[in-house]
Amino acid sequence: MLDDIHNHWKKAEAVRIKCLGVPTLDMDNVCFHLEDKSYGKVIYCNINILLLYRGRNYDPKNRPVIPLMLWKPYAPIYPKLVKNVNEARNGVYVNVVERLRETLKTQEVVRLDCTHVGNSDCKKIGVKLRDLVPCVPILFKDEQIILWRGKLNEEHPSDSHVSNKIAAKKPANGKNNEIQAPE
Repeated sequence: MLDDIHNHWKKAEAVRIKCLGVPTLDMDNVCFHLEDKSYGKVIYCNINILLLYRGRNYDPKNRPVIPLMLWKPYAPIYPKLVKNVNEARNGVYVNVVERLRETLKTQEVVRLDCTHVGNSDCKKIGVKLRDLVPCVPILFKDEQIILWRGKLNEEHPSDSHVSNKIAAKKPANGKNNEIQAPE
């Protein structure tokens, strides 16, 4: 990709890059690494489209040397029927992190529908969300992710041990079944 960017910079000052898939969860990270590796500057970023500027004093003869691969990968075979991502996102997950944070403030467990994404991308999305939201991915099944918000506040280990014993004594209906002495 870096070689393609430098080849485009020979003819134009800026390169338009359209990002799709899992990297769109963290576009700030994508922008940082593009600027770091290509020595350019991101001048425009809107949802999943970036404009990468080469700079005024760019000299294509003195560009960084990128080692060529010793092997060439096979050309990808694209399926004839391309499935659309749910809710017309088309592989762009920019707003998912913010919406998930808002939902986890009110609900403890959330189901995220990832139909038409694929199992491997579904797991990659879950791992990214674990770091960005933060939340705990519980289950990946049928192209759906079950996420748990985790504990709201950190307790001391001794306090949590005591509270777990108390919670174990109470039944599910919330009433205490202990026998009390008559007064």
